[in-house]
Amino acid sequence: MKKTVILVILFALLLLTACGKSSSNETGSTAGEGKLEKIQLLLAAEGNAVYYTYVARDKGYFEEEGLDVELVFGKGGTYVVQQIGAETVDIGVTAVSTLLPAWEKGIDIQAVYQINVSNLFEFMVPKDSTISDISQLKGKVVGVTDLGGGEVPMVRSILSTGGLDATKDVTLRAIGSDASSILTAFEKGDVDAFSGGAHDLVSLYANGFESKSLIPEEYKKLPSTAIIANGKFVKERPEIVEKVSRAIAKATDFSINDPDATFEIMKKAAPEQNKDEEIGRLFLDTFIELSTPIEPEKGYGYIYQDSWKQLVQQFSEGDNPVITKKININDYLNTSFLEKANKFK
Repeated sequence: MKKTVILVILFALLLLTACGKSSSNETGSTAGEGKLEKIQLLLAAEGNAVYYTYVARDKGYFEEEGLDVELVFGKGGTYVVQQIGAETVDIGVTAVSTLLPAWEKGIDIQAVYQINVSNLFEFMVPKDSTISDISQLKGKVVGVTDLGGGEVPMVRSILSTGGLDATKDVTLRAIGSDASSILTAFEKGDVDAFSGGAHDLVSLYANGFESKSLIPEEYKKLPSTAIIANGKFVKERPEIVEKVSRAIAKATDFSINDPDATFEIMKKAAPEQNKDEEIGRLFLDTFIELSTPIEPEKGYGYIYQDSWKQLVQQFSEGDNPVITKKININDYLNTSFLEKANKFK
């Protein structure tokens, strides 16, 4: 009888110990070996531009948060916003300029974490071009990576500052992001200007291409990339948003402190982008720099609300603005996850 009682007590103690190990720690991470929750993270780009998602996956940061994350590569920022707005996918990463048309329609998509601290898009012409002002693009062809790309709303907005209507005064032509395609388009005269992200231009510049920027100064400090989530999902599953944000913050911190190890991860994760290691490393370093906090004390993902308000203002100006209705930016910027997202050290 005594043996039976002792066995029962030992079993109870083991059960309590097991329960203690499977509980969440103070950052919200799952410390036990419980079943991972599967989610999809929809991305507007792939490879080095979103290095932090690969690092979060391959270093086990998503897993530490109790998540089994499938990285799903979309068809540009507009596509990501459409899918999240339609609740086909709950959370993703996109260029913030693609959010504005959705917000104008009142679609509840929340920006919960600002990844890039400055504008990653460029709008340029070859250095020897006679074009030096936006207004001179009337009747010209502007190349973009994709007609649904994150740079397109910005292009439309910048054109409007020069009194141009993107649907009437210029032709927008999708030419992809490959350096050889962009060079060929310029050489053949198929395009007069080009707009794309930093990742689209790294290999171009590495091949000796010299450009002249047409982007107005006020556009250079605008936010450009963020983690976004469907508003309904944010209300129903806030813990998932918090966990994804923290994993991204961990991955960004790791990469800033050990870019060499990050590059090794990316060479395996995106071999085509890193076949030329010199260009690949330049590409990666560009995006690590873009996501390095301006004010480290504010942590990763800090949302500079004034720059977002400026973004809305810039995209509301001109004869044919990207957005025509008033947007209350406070309805869509959600900073409630940032403090916990940075509790990982």
